[in-house]
Amino acid sequence: MGQEVFDPKIMSSAHINFLFGSGVNGSAFPTMDGFTETKKIIKEKTGKDVGIEEGIDLLGNDAGRKEVIALFENEFSKFENSTDFSNASIKNIEKLFKAVNSLVEVSENRQPQMKQVNIFTLNYDNIVESSLKNCGLICTAVSPASLAFENVFLNLVGYRPDIKKYIPTYLLLKLHGDSKDKSMVFPGNGKFRAALDAREFELLFDMKSKLSAFNSILIVIGYSGHDEDVNGIIKSFISSGLTVFWFKYKKEDVIPASLASGVIPVENESNPIDGTLQCQKLLSQLWTQSSGK
Repeated sequence: MGQEVFDPKIMSSAHINFLFGSGVNGSAFPTMDGFTETKKIIKEKTGKDVGIEEGIDLLGNDAGRKEVIALFENEFSKFENSTDFSNASIKNIEKLFKAVNSLVEVSENRQPQMKQVNIFTLNYDNIVESSLKNCGLICTAVSPASLAFENVFLNLVGYRPDIKKYIPTYLLLKLHGDSKDKSMVFPGNGKFRAALDAREFELLFDMKSKLSAFNSILIVIGYSGHDEDVNGIIKSFISSGLTVFWFKYKKEDVIPASLASGVIPVENESNPIDGTLQCQKLLSQLWTQSSGK
């Protein structure tokens, strides 16, 4: 099964990148549909039963928009403060990166910069960086607000002088901001256009530079495909050789038409699909093949 999706020869010498949407957290953190209090007030104010992003757009600059955003923040904090790090979905994230780490470690033909694994996330929470640190892995999380003093880490690759080897290193770019430093770019289709100040533009530019590297792959997990700005970035690099593996969340999910011909969809019989666990199993198979175990 591993070889049917991931080619071992490509994976052993590829620049590995991930794109995470809210689905990567599984049952550990609600998707937007789970923000019931926020959705309720949006329906009261707009008269429409719509998603949070569409609802905030409908409110425009109305005074009710600030009220909705404040409620969203409060509801988000409530969920984040009650995160259970023993949740099976979070353990699957940890297993995923242990598999990635093992694969990168045994791939001897990598250049030092290929030891850096890049993660682009649209989520505000801190589950991914906490999971990486719980695994004892080197991780730098960069948001628009922290970029000014963390930009020196954008191309960081760890080195162990005792064994004279470069080691896997993880860069997490939080494209929509971070709840921890209050840099959250709130839901709404205009979020990228509203966010293009110098720091956020630089963060997006770095994402583009990572995806443009020779022999880059992008593994998409838990992303709905509804963000046209993100889709545009992916599309621009598919045409120049980026290989994209898209783990669908539900069997009925449709990959955006603008990307459908350029990505490799990964499906499963379960519904919804735990793409995090599924990807981990496939990468673990590759590591076993590569290490000869």
